[in-house]
Order: sequence, then C-alpha cells, then structure tokens
Amino acid sequence: MVQPLCLLLAAAELLILATNSHSTDGHAPARNSSGALHPDASSYLQELAGYWPYNDSFQLSRFQEFDHTHFDDSREEHAASTEPYPAARPVAEPEFDGAVSTHVTAQLGGPASLRCRVRNLGERPVSWVRRRDWHILTSGALTYTSDERFRAAHAPGSDDWDLRIEYVQKRDNGTYECQVSTGSGTVAHYVHLQVVVPSAFILGSGEYHIGEGSTISLVCVIEHSPSPPQHVLWYHNDQMINYDTSRGGVTVSTEPGPKTHSRLIVNAATRGDSGNYTCRAANTEADTIHVFVSRGDNTAAIQRQESSGSDRGPRLLLPSVLLTCLRLWVARS
Repeated sequence: MVQPLCLLLAAAELLILATNSHSTDGHAPARNSSGALHPDASSYLQELAGYWPYNDSFQLSRFQEFDHTHFDDSREEHAASTEPYPAARPVAEPEFDGAVSTHVTAQLGGPASLRCRVRNLGERPVSWVRRRDWHILTSGALTYTSDERFRAAHAPGSDDWDLRIEYVQKRDNGTYECQVSTGSGTVAHYVHLQVVVPSAFILGSGEYHIGEGSTISLVCVIEHSPSPPQHVLWYHNDQMINYDTSRGGVTVSTEPGPKTHSRLIVNAATRGDSGNYTCRAANTEADTIHVFVSRGDNTAAIQRQESSGSDRGPRLLLPSVLLTCLRLWVARS
C-alpha cells in the first residue's frame, strides 16, 4: 500500500513539472506552484508526517484534528466573522402627544372619554389610575375595577388608549393619570374630568298668585348644560302635565340653547290648579314654585290687605292721643 504522504508529494511534483513544461512552450511564464498554497502550507507539510505513521494504518482521531485552515482562506473568513456586532440603536422612550386635551367636561349622567395618545410605546402596557384614591382602573385592555362604567378603549394599530366612563356621576369628578412604565421609571399624562350638573330655575320669587279663570304662565331656565336637553318636563304635585289631555288647556313650549327656556301655559286656572309646579330635565337639578289660585284677583286682595293693615295703625292711634290730651286739660282746670 502506497503511503499517503508519498502520494501527496508525488502529486505536487507532477504539478510543478506540468507548470514548467507549459511555461517553456511560451504560453505562460513559469511560476512557483507553492504560491497556490497558503503561506503556512510549506511549514505545515513538514509537520504532516506526524498525522500518518509509516505502518500502513490511519489514525482517524488525528485526522479529525486536521487543520484545513493552513490550505485555504477559511481562517481569514473565520477571523472576520468573530468581529463584534455594531452597537444596537437605543430604544426610543414613550412620548405623549401634547396636543391631546388635558381637560374634559362631561354632563352628569352622560358619557365621558379621556384620551391618552402615546408614541414609541412598543410592548409596554398603558394604565389608567384615578388619583383621588390611586386606584388602578385599567391596564392595557384589562379592567381592574368592579365598577362596570369604566373600560379601556383601543383600536389595533392606534396610538390612542382611552378611558371611557358611562353614566358619569358627581364622584367621578377629579384627575386621572395615564401612565407607562419604562426602564428609568414611570411617565404620565394627566387628564382632569369636570362633571357639570345642569340646574333648572323657575322665574319668580318662589310663589305665584293668580285669580280663578286667569292663565298660569311659568318660565323655566336650564343652565350649565354642555348640550341642550331634549325634553323639559313639568310636574304639578309630582304628576307630569306635559301631555295632560284630561285637563286640557295645558301647553309646553321649549327653546333649546346655551340657556334653554321652557314655558308652561295653563289656561282658565281653577282652584284645583293650585299646588307645587316643578321643572326638570334629564340629569338636571329641578326647581319648584308654589302656585296659589284664589277667587277673584288675589293680587288686588293682597294689596287691599296691606293697605288696610297700614291704615289701621293711625286710625287706632288718633283717638288715644285725643283722649289723653282731654284728660290733661280737665286736670288742669
């Protein structure tokens, strides 16, 4: 069996001879074939004998340790691949949109939407906290309160993470915090919710006097309402009379606006129309006035009573003064 080393050396000699013979024909200049090998190949061939003994047997374990980098450029590629990776770009911190309103006004009993717009959020969750009691209301899409009026609203792909409140109550008034946790701490965006309570008041002094057969005319004004009420209801002694067809002669006209005006007309008033009249609208504090219906012109009767009361004092006082003076004159005489 021919030794592997001998075969390798013989192949190298044949390659040199073929190169020299090619150059002598004038086709190409002679060159040293050792240049085709890696620069470390010549010295490495001298150590190659240690891998195969001359007893016609192979040591496979040493063959597995054979370093091929001496015969190609894989060592250089390996060295290039071990260079450290370029520095990673810093991760952008979450940023709140300053154009989003930080003050929200909602009417008592109506809905409220608190908006929080966050850029560069990544995988971080957005939480809503009520600062009054530091209660966590929502985190991400989950709700952490038993009050079903609260819920988180987020559209996929959107930067908006809103807090929705249904049927707003007076106790909901206050500041809410939209917060995001980062590696350096917590960043927050604050929204103040103002709950307004529309109020109704009836023009007058609390009492309304009218005579029988006259017309009752009452005007109710509703203030502090972000949106005009759709309906204004009138009650007579806790019974709604807007659509009182049995009595007849009752009309209600309403003019919506920043200050909604509602007028109640009751024609041909009778003594049965006396009592409390109340004006109210949805989610509005009501107002009440007391109506007195009397026989004749009650206003004139009141004026007569006041005038008679004012004249009664001097009439009673004059005889007393005259009597006193008469007694003094008799005593002197």
